[in-house]
Amino acid sequence: MSSCLFCRNTNCKSSYLPSSFYNNKFFNYVQCTNCKLIYQDPLPNEDDYKVMYPPTYQMGIGDNILEKPYKKLSGLRFSYGHQFDLINKFQVNGTMLDYGCGDANFLINANHHNIDCDGVEYSTEHVEILKRGINGRRFFTIEDFWKQGELKYDIIRLSNVLEHLDNPIGIVTKLVSRLNPDGILLIEGPIETNFNLAQQLRSFYFRLKKRLWKNWHGTHAPTHIIFSNLQNQRDFFSQFNLKELHFEVSEAEWPFPRFQDVKGVGDFIKAFIAKLSMMLSKMNKNWGNTFLYIGRKIG
Repeated sequence: MSSCLFCRNTNCKSSYLPSSFYNNKFFNYVQCTNCKLIYQDPLPNEDDYKVMYPPTYQMGIGDNILEKPYKKLSGLRFSYGHQFDLINKFQVNGTMLDYGCGDANFLINANHHNIDCDGVEYSTEHVEILKRGINGRRFFTIEDFWKQGELKYDIIRLSNVLEHLDNPIGIVTKLVSRLNPDGILLIEGPIETNFNLAQQLRSFYFRLKKRLWKNWHGTHAPTHIIFSNLQNQRDFFSQFNLKELHFEVSEAEWPFPRFQDVKGVGDFIKAFIAKLSMMLSKMNKNWGNTFLYIGRKIG
């Protein structure tokens, strides 16, 4: 059994999340007895990653160029404009790396707003697509990026990446070392076990179903390896050579559908719960299911 991916505690217990049978094996979800992080055990291996993240996973290249007033694109947790405004607020100018750049839509917008941004992605095939489709920018596979020993940036961004990492402490430590002095790390993503109405109802549903059907499990791809809350996510960042500049919590419909995506009564109920939960979370700044963190490198 692996130790906690946030605090390295070796003691854990079963969690309310159901196991998933994927790629001919079971992936279980256990909870750290110390920091309460829920994480996968066993962790995916290289073969699992290849199945979960084929070249088609990223769906090509994004092409939305956004101008003020910024509109939050579907699927985003925090708008590009909000992130650009925060970068300007903390007076960071220079080069940027989007680690896990996906379809490179953020990168394209960053360059459009005079931020020189490079990208890193998992799939070799997808990196080649990005290189062919976007001129004047550098793209690296993860392996190739770490070979660029002298390459450093003023800003490094991870959007919806941290929850996919099987070694978040090691990766964030290495990324901080790739920041220039006084550079910033910007990370956004889900905090899926944080308090909100939708999470409470989802937790109740999972616990009830596991109690009624002992062998119940899912068959989804186990792409999310960690399931954090506000407290353990914030504590996670405190262990690095970073000074917190900004931390905020918000709420999105995901993993429930939006009303425009509803198909049937079941989806309508989920969408209604999501909207109600989002409204209630505005009552407390600590409620929600997404976070945005900015930390400045010390020294």
